[in-house]
Amino acid sequence: MVAFSLFGISIYWYGIFYFLAFLAGYLFFMYIKRYSFFEKYAPGFYSLLQKSPEDIVLYTVLGLLVGGRLGHIFIYDFSYYLEHPLRVFAIWEGGMSFIGGILGVITALLFIIRKYKFSFRDFWTLADLLILPTSFGIMFGRIGNFLNQELYGRLVTDVFPSLGSHIVSFFSYIHLFYIYDRVDGFLRINTNFLASFFEGFVVLLFSSIVLFVSLKKNRRTIGFLSSFFLVWYSFVRFFLEYLRMDSQSEYVAFLTKSQRFFVLFFIIGIFLMYRSLKKSSYMK
Repeated sequence: MVAFSLFGISIYWYGIFYFLAFLAGYLFFMYIKRYSFFEKYAPGFYSLLQKSPEDIVLYTVLGLLVGGRLGHIFIYDFSYYLEHPLRVFAIWEGGMSFIGGILGVITALLFIIRKYKFSFRDFWTLADLLILPTSFGIMFGRIGNFLNQELYGRLVTDVFPSLGSHIVSFFSYIHLFYIYDRVDGFLRINTNFLASFFEGFVVLLFSSIVLFVSLKKNRRTIGFLSSFFLVWYSFVRFFLEYLRMDSQSEYVAFLTKSQRFFVLFFIIGIFLMYRSLKKSSYMK
């Protein structure tokens, strides 16, 4: 959806929210570099942060965009892009996969490890800190989905057939039930706002609190935020799949394509969280 035009060029909401997320990531790392806490705890990461914080943002952004786009193409709509190959580059129209984005960011992190010779602590420190701008981006990205009227939910009457009129009115008032006028004239569950809150805002709030406490007490648990993100996001997204309209045609043996990945991510996250808490590495 076009937000406005500038000198005859259409500026899309997707582009605005991507820009805000990337800017937030850069400003976040510029803020973090002031803390000498990381100098002894993760010297490789601290050195890169002091010299070239833009490299961190550049590589992770490239990983996110390329991975997210390729994930959408190969997982969800390969036949369409096979027939229309030039549409691969039309990212302003939407079509980004979270699963592909995660794999793309992991690839970018592995590249950074190799290029800058990061240690185990350096890697997990960067991975943990990336959760904050990532959750910020998810929060606004889902609002972008709402403005584009995509990834909307199922009909309210299909999910809650006997819901009282007062409850329906209340949830409609706060836009958790919403009529997507460019889709049809029926009241639907606003999965965009649910995802923005639970996938983005909750993670951002929790991660900010954990980071603040860590910096204040001068200690942290390695890999905790990364594993928490995998567990929480996978859990929330798994159940939101049941409410999303676009997922209803993807079921095979009671699970969608996305849910299969999120089951795997959840298990990996639990394993990493267990190792993180069991082998807590503190810098006091």
